[in-house]
Amino acid sequence: RVVSKNIPLVPVFRESEVDTYFSAFERIATALGWPQDVWAILLQCKLTGKAQEACASLSATDSLVYDNLKVAILRAYELVPEAYWQRFRGLKKSFNQTYSDFAREKGILFDRWCLACKANDLKSLRELMLVEEFKNCLPERIVIYLNEQKVATLQQAAVLADEFALTHKNS
Repeated sequence: RVVSKNIPLVPVFRESEVDTYFSAFERIATALGWPQDVWAILLQCKLTGKAQEACASLSATDSLVYDNLKVAILRAYELVPEAYWQRFRGLKKSFNQTYSDFAREKGILFDRWCLACKANDLKSLRELMLVEEFKNCLPERIVIYLNEQKVATLQQAAVLADEFALTHKNS
């Protein structure tokens, strides 16, 4: 009952706005007091394209868990922390763009990267920046390995980099 009467209130899903869709959906769901256990069902009623395919690739049980569904959709659109970081680092000012617009866009991409990494306080932001700076100083194959391991702290990155270097000494 909660689902059917609220479907019209779920925002339209647009593939061009995936990175902002979830925050809008979550704000509406929270404001309207929808129980979190129906969020995934409500969301599925509006999915299209790659998002619908990502949902279909999940098991029936996993597709009913909002966080699982959200992660699968973000991954399908490559909206994972590493993609945000690359977009943030790679963004250059276009010829017809004002410096103010460019700065705003840089800020948005940085915020999305921090949000995707769950860096929501000074300590987690510090770790995030230190890990990225550490990876900038390493050979590419170690960086790839650390990214695959999803390291979250500088200490973890250092230990795994040392282990990788030891196990791949002769290659």
